[in-house]
Amino acid sequence: MPCRSYFLIIIFIFSSCATLFHRENDFERGLKLYRNHQYGEAAGHFQAFHEQHPDHDSTLYYLFNCYKQLNRPEEQIAVLETLARRGLNDGNIYLNLIYYYRMYERYGALYGLLLDLSSPMEKIVDEHLILTRRLFAELISGATKHTVKSDPMVYVTSKDYLPIFPDGQLRSEDTLNWSKLVVLLDRLMAPEYPKNFFPMKHIPTKSYLYLPYMRLVDSDIIKFDPYLMPDEPAPVSTAIRAIEWLAKRGRFD
Repeated sequence: MPCRSYFLIIIFIFSSCATLFHRENDFERGLKLYRNHQYGEAAGHFQAFHEQHPDHDSTLYYLFNCYKQLNRPEEQIAVLETLARRGLNDGNIYLNLIYYYRMYERYGALYGLLLDLSSPMEKIVDEHLILTRRLFAELISGATKHTVKSDPMVYVTSKDYLPIFPDGQLRSEDTLNWSKLVVLLDRLMAPEYPKNFFPMKHIPTKSYLYLPYMRLVDSDIIKFDPYLMPDEPAPVSTAIRAIEWLAKRGRFD
């Protein structure tokens, strides 16, 4: 038999042995169980693989989905927090964390997460998260040094951080557009006269919004935008930066 034939036989034998003696790792075992909808067992293998290979992001995604199927929110939150600390450019990580923090009333964690978002993730959150009166109240509750044990709407209205409507309604789910946010932020500030005034396309100088807006700009609470549309929804990122500015000055002590 030619040498080439012997060589091919040897290669075949070694490749067969390699396949025969291959041992599945925990990730591979977990993946098989996951595909068979055996989420509890799969989670155990994914967790074991994560402990051995902590930089393997895919393991954490599968682990999160296992905990989601098993309805184990605390474990879901822990996995999402691990992914968030890595600074991954995946908006779903942060949107899911925001959802859980709000659901389980972890307003300090919510406030901290939104403050630390990178610019790309901040943009994604602004696109997907609506700034309502309730979310505004939750952010203030997260910024305060006190532990908020009541409903955030009740807390902020009791402190007069957020006004109650004349009919006594809180209207927690009302969307805050720019005009509403400007008014709410301005009432939290000292009534100082702004040093500078700038022309604006859609807010006349005689408008009730003009002076409050210039006061907010002059204090560096918000950035000046000459083309600001008062009726457009205000971004969450603007609210969180403004609340941070006010918190640093002791407004929510």
